[in-house]
This record gives sequence, C-alpha cells and structure tokens, in this order.
Amino acid sequence: MKSLSNMLAFVRVAEVQSFAQASNVLGLSTSAVSKAVARLEADLGVKLFHRTTRSISLTTDGVRFYEGCQQVLGELEALEAEIQGNRVAPRGRLTVSVSPAFGRVCLVPMLKGFTQAFPDITLDISMDDRLIDPAEQGVDVVIRIGNLNDSASLIARQLVTYPLVVCSSPSYLEQHGTPQHPRQLQQHTCLNFRNRSTGRFYLWSFAVEGKTEQYAVSGSVVFDNADAIVRSAIAGLGMSQMPAYLASEAIFSGNLVEVLSPYRPPEIPVWTCYLNRRFVAPRIRAFVEFIAAQKERLTAMTTL
Repeated sequence: MKSLSNMLAFVRVAEVQSFAQASNVLGLSTSAVSKAVARLEADLGVKLFHRTTRSISLTTDGVRFYEGCQQVLGELEALEAEIQGNRVAPRGRLTVSVSPAFGRVCLVPMLKGFTQAFPDITLDISMDDRLIDPAEQGVDVVIRIGNLNDSASLIARQLVTYPLVVCSSPSYLEQHGTPQHPRQLQQHTCLNFRNRSTGRFYLWSFAVEGKTEQYAVSGSVVFDNADAIVRSAIAGLGMSQMPAYLASEAIFSGNLVEVLSPYRPPEIPVWTCYLNRRFVAPRIRAFVEFIAAQKERLTAMTTL
C-alpha cells in the first residue's frame, strides 16, 4: 500500500456509506476522496465498493479489508496514545456488543456516567444474542455471558455472576400447583427460549444432590427474546427459567413467584472481553475499567 491517507479515506467512506459525507468529515473534496479510494483499489487489485447512482456498499473484499483497517488504525491510535501518555483524553468511536436483556437492564443504566466521564468517546452499541467474534467483526468490546470457549485471543475480565431462577405467576401456580423437584416440570407448561444462532432450545439447569443436571422441558410457546418470556410468565402462560436480573422486579412486586429455589444451579459469569493486543486503545481501556468499577452496583442489579 502506497499511502495511509488512501486507507483513511476508504474507512471514512465505508463508515458513512457516502463519498460526499466522507469528504466533509475529512475536510477534502468529494473528487479527492473518490480518487483516493480508486488508487487504493488499484494498489490492491480488487473492487472495494459496489457503486450505483444512489448508494454504495462494501464488496466481500471490501468488508474484509475494512475490518483489517479498523484493527490497523486501532493499533496506530493505541501506539500514539501510549507515546503521548496521559496528555490526551480517550477519544474516538467505541463499538460494544452485548445481549439485549443484559444490555437493557444492566449496561444502559451505566452509560450516562461513562459518557459524562469520557465525553470524547462515541459509543456504538449492538444488542444481539449471537456469539460475536471481535477480530472478525471489528468490535472493540464484547460483554459475554457464560463459559468462554474461545478466549485464547481475548483478554477477559469477569464482571459479575448472576443466579438463574424458575418463576411463574401466582395465578398459574394456583391452577397447576407448585413443583417440588425439577423432575416434576414434565407435568407443567414451560416457556422455552430458542437460541437464534443455533435454533436449539436452552436446557434448564439445576443443582441436584451436589451435581448440575440439565432438563429438557416442553410447552406450547417458544421465544427467542428474553423480555417476551418474562412478560409471558407474568401473564400466566407457564413457568420459565430466567436470569434473576430479569425476574427481580416482578418477584418484588408479586407478579412472579420463584419456585424450586433449593435447586438453583451455579451462578452464570458475565465477562468483558477485548482482543489481546500489544497496544490497547485508551477508549477500550477506559470502558473496561469504568464498567469494572461498577461491580457493586452490578451485583445489586443481578441478585435477588
């Protein structure tokens, strides 16, 4: 590659999906930005954008190159910040991936404090239950739930753990009775949660005689959204196993009742993860350390 400026022009165009808007950001003419991207395509020997009269979009090669550019530019930014020391406040765009339920209940309440502490950081938060690969998808920080099976390339920091609870509405229990052992769930209507990535139902976990056992339950309604399961349990459609942070408000108000509490399984860990690199961008470090400092508040949110 002959010029870093060509790469910067490409990245800005990819981010805003417009040569004209990118030229405003870069302080260049639209023609100059277009020529910079054209030179980059010529150097690489590939087409980076699909262009029409109304829109542009990245090609397959363009997506791969954009993700790589984000990593390279991130390394350069981190190196620059390390050389400058503490003279420059963390800044830039920070991408974060988190599950919708944990993000809504636990992360969002923290964001005002973070934006006040770091006004030069722009947060770009994606709420999705899919397993995100930070390197492949160019995400700065991933908040993951459960065991980490691919953490070799990641720096992972445990934030908090939370219990799983089985809940039902009082009306459902009055009509169908209260199970005293996980085996009795086969006699009840249960609300299943489907993993969007795999299409499979999550098994329900319990601690039985010192061991963790998993049960496949059945019912007439299946969801792929945790909030919908909570609302359906409150409405009396059945019972469900859910994170305590989703159930706590309804339990305290009397809209849900926890059952099988002696069989709660081991608590589920929550982690902040980012790529293991020699230079970590200040904006990433700032976010991870800020969230870690909220452990006491997070613990209060995630327990009953």
